Amino acid sequence: MKYIIYLLLFLSIGCSQQKTDALSEVATSELPQNIVIQNLELEQVSFNYEGFVGKGSVELEGDKLLFLDRLSMQVLEFDQEGGFLGISISNGDGPSEIPKFQIYASAEDKRYFMDGYAISEYNEANELSRRKLIDFYHNSDMKDIESNPRFDDAGIYEVKYWANQLEVRDGYAYTKIESSNPGFNFVMHKEYYEKAPLYGKVDLSTGKVVELLGKRPAIYQNYNNIPHFDYYFHDFLDSEIYISFEPDSLIYILNEDFEVQEAFGNKGIGMDQSYREVSTVEDWEDYWRINQTQKGFYKYIKVIPEDELVFRTYTTGNPDPNSFELGTNPQRLQIYHQKRLIGDVEVPNFFSVIGKIGDYYYADGSLDNPDNEELVVYKFKLNY
Repeated sequence: MKYIIYLLLFLSIGCSQQKTDALSEVATSELPQNIVIQNLELEQVSFNYEGFVGKGSVELEGDKLLFLDRLSMQVLEFDQEGGFLGISISNGDGPSEIPKFQIYASAEDKRYFMDGYAISEYNEANELSRRKLIDFYHNSDMKDIESNPRFDDAGIYEVKYWANQLEVRDGYAYTKIESSNPGFNFVMHKEYYEKAPLYGKVDLSTGKVVELLGKRPAIYQNYNNIPHFDYYFHDFLDSEIYISFEPDSLIYILNEDFEVQEAFGNKGIGMDQSYREVSTVEDWEDYWRINQTQKGFYKYIKVIPEDELVFRTYTTGNPDPNSFELGTNPQRLQIYHQKRLIGDVEVPNFFSVIGKIGDYYYADGSLDNPDNEELVVYKFKLNY
């Protein structure tokens, strides 16, 4: 898959301020491990649905499981045991339909779907209430974007196309961002990893990006450009944000202003982190599959506040130099209780914890599977 670094810039113009923080200086919690969970007894949810299922992922919304089918563009609802409840949003251009989506979020009894630069909001009746295009350029200068790109100019950024997540709170949406600007991008410029922000704050009433937020941790300065691992995963709580970066063993806790308050975490077991560094677009293309299938990196994070638990998945890396399939990179799950590691266990590939219903924790097994055409959800209990 080819990233268009030399893409011609277009649209009208946008500027914003960027908050700074200091991930390299934040205090870290070096708590001793207390491994009491040796394995998980996983149960696979049996879904009662006879219709066609395309590629997608599962989200937990209250006590319901939502399958976001990104092939047929519809939202299927199930109860916690897999019983089919109905199709709440289907494909189309009607008031309760959606033409296309890639990312989903829910907030204040509303649902939000993102497709490229478009954010669509649906009300409690699952009817489209508004749709806005994200505007990075509303206050930028095109000449500066082309000849003198600045890291704090929103106009040089775009939505992050892979591993993006959308969050909505208080009338604003937060999307991950990146830059493919020829003068400042994640393939050719080490300075990018030091200065580029992580998120764009979008005013949902106008679509304008009004602020740039976040910063990468210092570990990126140990490498000369690792764009294959320029991905990060978060969980937004009411007043805190937990964020984890692919090459970094630490988990960072941010406040609502994206200022880092604390960090904790332990290195995964047997991880091969000898990443291939790149400096050209050709290298970026050539090494992508090697890095993603044969190296170890941290992935999805989920916080269960009421249990003081944090789950984080990671890959260890596949030592077979001839293995290039995404499903062959062994995956494990770290379990933290009160920021102390209490479990590090093997899990199936494409595994990510999505929440809790009753006594069970639920995990999606669909999201990263390129060949997925089935509903895969696991549930498990913890005894510790």
